[in-house]
Amino acid sequence: MSWLPLYNAWMICLAIVSFFLWKLLGVLLLIFALFMSFSYLVKESLGNMTHYVYAFWLFIMTEGLIFGSLFLAVLWNETCFSESISSFLELPFLGCFLLIGSSLTVTAYHHSVGTKYGSLFLLSTLLLGASFVVLQIFEMYDCECDWVYSVYYAACFSTVGLHFLHVIIGLIGLSVIFIFGDVNLNVFYNDVIIWYWHFVDYIWLLVYLVVYLS
Repeated sequence: MSWLPLYNAWMICLAIVSFFLWKLLGVLLLIFALFMSFSYLVKESLGNMTHYVYAFWLFIMTEGLIFGSLFLAVLWNETCFSESISSFLELPFLGCFLLIGSSLTVTAYHHSVGTKYGSLFLLSTLLLGASFVVLQIFEMYDCECDWVYSVYYAACFSTVGLHFLHVIIGLIGLSVIFIFGDVNLNVFYNDVIIWYWHFVDYIWLLVYLVVYLS
């Protein structure tokens, strides 16, 4: 049993309290804690330790419940006067193609680990994911509504923002594989990061359906 989940839970609790109380010290401690957690994960991934796949699927299940709660909040607070935060045929639609494309390239990478084409597929996934991040930044910059306008907009921005955070985390994980090499990392972490990226890709389709098309 690892101590890391309990440690991370307390650090996240500290960060949330600090955000509400506007305490900079708590945020700085969170950054330090994230660095320590990341360092431990890298060290662990380079070793031969026993891992349990079902723990990751429990994590995915909790993530799905969080997104499901936000989807419900968006649909519950939507009215006939509610307008989408962005046109569904513009940047969000392009984002669907970028993430679906990245899902295809990461699948190709997963089936070519250790070959000369593996790094090329992984680099393509990173470029597509980074393009999606840039696309989202432009979308938020051009958005004419604000999260303080109504509960509906707050729920929409929370949903899109949470997914944006997951994309960033996924890109960090893929970057670790790209930097350290797929043969140097534990196979478990390679699989987990790829599965996580698939989750991020396909949850975007639900975000697009609920936030932009509903």
